[in-house]
Amino acid sequence: MNSRWNRRIGAALAAATVLLGVTACGSDTGTTDADKSTSASADAGQYPVTVSGKFGETTIESAPTRAMPLSPQDADILLSLGVTPIAIPVDAQNRAATGGSGVWPWQVEAFGGKTPETLDMETGAGSITEQLAVLEPDIIVSTGFWGLDQAAYDQLSKQFPVVHFDTKANGEPWQDSTRKVAAALGIPAKAEEVIAAAEADLAKARADNPTIAGKTYNAIIGDTGGQLSVLASDERGIGQFLTSLGLVLSPYATTLPVDADGRGILSYENVGDMNADVLFVVSPTGDLGYLTKFEGWNALPAVQDGAVVSLARNTGLPNAVGFPSALSLGWATDQVMPLISDAVAKGAAG
Repeated sequence: MNSRWNRRIGAALAAATVLLGVTACGSDTGTTDADKSTSASADAGQYPVTVSGKFGETTIESAPTRAMPLSPQDADILLSLGVTPIAIPVDAQNRAATGGSGVWPWQVEAFGGKTPETLDMETGAGSITEQLAVLEPDIIVSTGFWGLDQAAYDQLSKQFPVVHFDTKANGEPWQDSTRKVAAALGIPAKAEEVIAAAEADLAKARADNPTIAGKTYNAIIGDTGGQLSVLASDERGIGQFLTSLGLVLSPYATTLPVDADGRGILSYENVGDMNADVLFVVSPTGDLGYLTKFEGWNALPAVQDGAVVSLARNTGLPNAVGFPSALSLGWATDQVMPLISDAVAKGAAG
């Protein structure tokens, strides 16, 4: 999900949660204790548990059984821990990229092929209120939700424990977010298990593809009204993923001014400065026409050699690597590593 979508949802969510307490108290869905149970309770730790957060500490008094994620990344974290969320948040962009289901390819197996309940985040504050009331969560997971601000947190935390980020959404290593959510769910050992397995898979992919190690890269994330957004740090999202495979972010990218989301800002006239061994481009459908019309882009050695990896949003790849989890990274590695190997080979041949 992009940050504009999340901020739009955040505004609606803040308004919706003002009314949530009244609505939820009048809700009677006939849900039984058996219906509410998830695998979170199978390995419950000691309670109460307190976890940190940017907008305030959250104390969970007893083992949660109905976890509601506010971003697809948060749904991934829950699924990686063996916990099925009571619903997944969706919008038009998410549905368009997943054939209407809202379920990403790497989530399908975790859901056992079943279509989960959804929380439609584009239906307005009143509808979100009603949906949350019916879903009856007993914990909110929001480590990757850009729309969570102090106002939304204050309203939500009156009704539920809200497990969220310490600095910014998707601004911390996925390992740290996984550990925090697992601690809140009372299954800290499970976090270490899934993190170790995911890191082992990444290490194997790196070892199996030694020609990639040390190659420099740049990543163009998209157009932002006449300028380019580019990756400016290897400490989060796609940068963390590519670094784990042995690639190195170009020094030039780290010198760029950044926006509020930490992305580098580059004018089109300077696109020729994005030289690197491999170039990654995120676009809606894989169409690079917005770049190929500029001579500076076409003159880059990597472009001339064909050392360009396209990550189309409608494939889910940017979401898998840009909003990583133990669940998404395995799928993403299988999909992206052959593309990187091919790009490196073309660059070497050129």
